[in-house]
Amino acid sequence: MTIACVAPSRRSAVSAAGRVAASLPNATVEAFSLSGYLAAARAPDRIVLCPAGISTAADLRFLDLAVERLLRPSPPRGLRAAIGGIRPHGDRPRRAQAQPRREPGKAAPGASALLLEGRVGPSRALAALAASGPRDWIVESARHVRIPARLHRRLAQAGIRWSALEPIEIVALYATPALARAHRKWKALLPAQTRVWIAAGRPA
Repeated sequence: MTIACVAPSRRSAVSAAGRVAASLPNATVEAFSLSGYLAAARAPDRIVLCPAGISTAADLRFLDLAVERLLRPSPPRGLRAAIGGIRPHGDRPRRAQAQPRREPGKAAPGASALLLEGRVGPSRALAALAASGPRDWIVESARHVRIPARLHRRLAQAGIRWSALEPIEIVALYATPALARAHRKWKALLPAQTRVWIAAGRPA
């Protein structure tokens, strides 16, 4: 099993990865900044979120951004089956993680959706938006979506709902004691079953 430690910067990810590896002796642990993870074509799809621990406010901002960019629900079963019938190698089975409570509603069974295979950059996303097609967009992975935060917000305001054939799974949140105590401020961001590992010795 390979796990990605995803942090605000590569430096803080490397620092956290050493400690996370001690908790997962049978796993290979790789370190990524959030931007580096999104840019990596073959990054692990199981992650530990590792806020830097500089301040609780900064950690909350990181969690909000990470969830916005990384967590996408699996498409409804009917759409997955239809997609599996047209993709060259079929749809790879993947257990979907329960989504955070703020996740927008999924497409209803039998609803139409737009399948965006491969990389989705700003020009492709804008072209899809201008086409006024389905508002449910399915990508292969959240890592394939390479658009800036401002465009993400514009798409959300236009009613775009994302889902992914290969959802990213949060294994745990690696949090400072201060962030763990502030759980009321972030618990709605993460799936309900997310484990919390206390990062002893990190700045609070």
